[in-house]
Amino acid sequence: MRLTTLRITSTRTAAARLDNNRRTLLPFSDVGTLLTCESWQEHAAAPGELLTPTHAPTATGPLTTRLATFTQAEVNYATRAKELNTPPPAIPRLLTTPVAALAGDRDTLRLTPAPDIQWGVELGVVIGQYTSRVPRARTLRSVAGYTIVNTIAAIGWPAVVAIGPQLVTPDELPPGARGLTLTATLDGRLRQKANTSDLLFDVATLIERVSARTTLMPGDLITTGTPAATGTGQLHDGSSITVAIKGIGELRNTVGVS
Repeated sequence: MRLTTLRITSTRTAAARLDNNRRTLLPFSDVGTLLTCESWQEHAAAPGELLTPTHAPTATGPLTTRLATFTQAEVNYATRAKELNTPPPAIPRLLTTPVAALAGDRDTLRLTPAPDIQWGVELGVVIGQYTSRVPRARTLRSVAGYTIVNTIAAIGWPAVVAIGPQLVTPDELPPGARGLTLTATLDGRLRQKANTSDLLFDVATLIERVSARTTLMPGDLITTGTPAATGTGQLHDGSSITVAIKGIGELRNTVGVS
């Protein structure tokens, strides 16, 4: 199943199910709100208002409008560790990051004039159920789905998090979303290319570690880290960023510097 948040008007959004070229509206303001409902899978699969091609909106918003918990794996690719001139970590290095703003596909990312801004493509893991101290063998049961994330942040500043445009449920992807190619282009030039099989710590390990230190709730987001080549000083007003994961989609944004 593939879910998204559509912008119906300038002030209204709605969760929707995507079935090939069909969009079915669901009675929730966004995918994050849908996930907080008991038996959300049944709600997501239920009949709803079918949008016809003549009036179906094409704009998508962020999958969720609120993140209660946003946890990042800081260094989770060997190439990233090498780029930072640091040994690969023996255990996951996790950050709980404050969020300044959430953005969707084709949104302009409004950045503060902070130095040393980092960005990059990441596999996002969206939690679908209450999860606390879950053993590794059961961690993947907590996953509602996977998405694309581009976290733009600087040390000491809250992050701007682009997320979407789709949430893809685990049944449509390999276990733990392994074997998926990630890419990032900046102003048309390829900057990053990696594979989720290259993760130092896989999705199951990350959920186990995060749930041992905090209780995860439906709609919470864990990002699995970004590969190398997210150097600073690359972004400017008007920069175009496309981050993509095979099997999930593309997330496209323009940078606007405040």
